[in-house]
Amino acid sequence: MVSLTYSCMQNYTDGDILLVLRKLQEKQVGRKNLSEFLALGEATVRTLFRKLESQHFIESTQKGQKITEKGEHYLTTLPYFSLPQEVTVKDITLSTHSIASLVHNFSTHVKNGMQFRDAAIIAGASGATTLIFKNGGFVFPYGNTKLTSKIQNYLIERFSPSEGDVLIIATADTEQKAMRGLSGSLSLLIQQDKNL
Repeated sequence: MVSLTYSCMQNYTDGDILLVLRKLQEKQVGRKNLSEFLALGEATVRTLFRKLESQHFIESTQKGQKITEKGEHYLTTLPYFSLPQEVTVKDITLSTHSIASLVHNFSTHVKNGMQFRDAAIIAGASGATTLIFKNGGFVFPYGNTKLTSKIQNYLIERFSPSEGDVLIIATADTEQKAMRGLSGSLSLLIQQDKNL
């Protein structure tokens, strides 16, 4: 879990909706913990909770928020993605802090990765690097640049990818901004869905 201690930003993205639901699949979590996890203010997380409760995707309990059957079903209609992890890949990213998520079987939706980079920048990060898992290794969706075997092995060990998976790595000068960038990038997974 990414733990952030910086002052929190205030606007949530569609990616935050996914992150909340994914996080609640793992366990019930309270507003304060989700606020830290998402790098959002508690007031913003409260607003997000109200939206998800009105859609019957989550419900409030004494132990915190809980995902509903409808919320679980909604996630099954979208590409599965891993919860964010901080990664150390300075050779292939722009900034000091990098946070990544693996999206399963999503490579056919990636042209050149620029859509994730742009979404990350709009959300406050320095950028995002997109890698596709193909023929047993991660490759960039464009050009002939290869990863070093050290980074390749590190990412494979961390994420256990399968053929056609996509790794999105948001990068920024703080963990908070990197997390916001990843959230912005993950928004692209539900951009076409009008139910939320």
